[in-house]
Amino acid sequence: MPDGFNDGFGGMNEHPQNNIENNDTGHFEQGAPMRYERPPAANGSPYYNNFVNDANVNNAANNMQYYYRPVPHEHPKRSGMTGFFLWVISLVFVAMSVYLIFNISHRTKLEEELSKKESYIPFNENVESSYAADVSIPKAPDVSADPDGPQISTHETIGETGSNAANTAFKNASPSVVCITAYPSGADYTVSQSGEGSGIIISDDGYIATNSHVVNDNTGTGVVITLSDGEQYLGTIIGVDKKTDIAVIKISAEGLSAADFANSDTLFVGQDVYAIGNPGGSAFSNSLTKGTVSAVNRILSTNGYVKYIQTDAAINPGNSGGALVNNAGQVIGMNTSKLVATDYEGMGFSIPSNKVVEIVNKLIKYGYVNDRGTLGIEGTTCNLYQSRKNNVPQGMVITNIYSYSPLSDTSAKIKDIITEINGVEVKTSYEFIDQLSRYKPGDEVTLKLFRSATKISERPFSFEVKVRLIDDNL
Repeated sequence: MPDGFNDGFGGMNEHPQNNIENNDTGHFEQGAPMRYERPPAANGSPYYNNFVNDANVNNAANNMQYYYRPVPHEHPKRSGMTGFFLWVISLVFVAMSVYLIFNISHRTKLEEELSKKESYIPFNENVESSYAADVSIPKAPDVSADPDGPQISTHETIGETGSNAANTAFKNASPSVVCITAYPSGADYTVSQSGEGSGIIISDDGYIATNSHVVNDNTGTGVVITLSDGEQYLGTIIGVDKKTDIAVIKISAEGLSAADFANSDTLFVGQDVYAIGNPGGSAFSNSLTKGTVSAVNRILSTNGYVKYIQTDAAINPGNSGGALVNNAGQVIGMNTSKLVATDYEGMGFSIPSNKVVEIVNKLIKYGYVNDRGTLGIEGTTCNLYQSRKNNVPQGMVITNIYSYSPLSDTSAKIKDIITEINGVEVKTSYEFIDQLSRYKPGDEVTLKLFRSATKISERPFSFEVKVRLIDDNL
């Protein structure tokens, strides 16, 4: 019996692995399970060749030897149901992957086709459009501001009362109200329009007044004019004035029905009025809504350049630029906006006819408002509460002074409060602009300003500056 062994089936050698050499690999197999058993038969097996070299080996106990024999790891068997579920999940995953790949590819192709269809129509400056040749729409006139162009004026208010007043007003005014379809600024028209609004014919040779926002506040906007009888024209924008929201368009036409303008200063609260235009666009062209004058001289924004007529006649998107008329069908205002908010109804606003006439005549003649002076500043109102809370006077607080402003070369600073213009007190930014609008470019004005103390050691004080207004052609 070899040293370290008992009767063959007793206790094992204390450290048998130290005596075992794996001749097959030439090194000790660390971690391999050890077996104590009879060597394999002499059949060419590597185990027999490695450990038993005697061909006459018998079954004696002393032939039992220690040797390394790796035991293959056996994975636990999966049940048939588990395998089935794994197969189903794999199949679903493959199907979803194929679907997603196909869907993404199809969507990409569809989006490419749609983008091609929605792209802008190319503009070919020197090529005559074959489509245009088949359409009976006159070309837009090649015109600009004309010092000798037609000028409009207001007339005495006339009209009737009674049940036929609305019908009379509509018959007289509707031929003078047009639909305006606007297209994005550019050399040519695009596939989709940018909006629709209304306009008022102001001369029989094709001048039309509308809101500046209807034509995107841009003289380069493309416009198509549709008359009340459905005839269409391409238009040219002569000028726009964003401060009053008024613009003028010219079409190549003669013998049109021009509107008659009444004096808006004669308006009174409770007077019957009618809004004529295209609410919702061309689909509802030449619509009339009835209301009354709710108030006059309303201020809607900080610009203060217009004091509006308030009316409860329905004014909807598409009515902008249309006519507000009296019982005789005379224009007393240009519809421009309405108050849109929860719980508010019947609050529409129109530019008074007198202001429309003033601005339109200047746009026709010069292409812009030529005689409006400015200080080149921005400001906001210091109201009564702020005045008392901060121990400062009411007025207009300067919030910005542009580099071109005549105030930029004076001692005036941002946060100074303008309290007077030429000795006239102004308590709000509206009052300030209203007074300023009375002067023209080149006129000298004296401003009284108040400056708060910025340090404990300083005291608040008032001072005056004299400046000349510049042209507000911005």
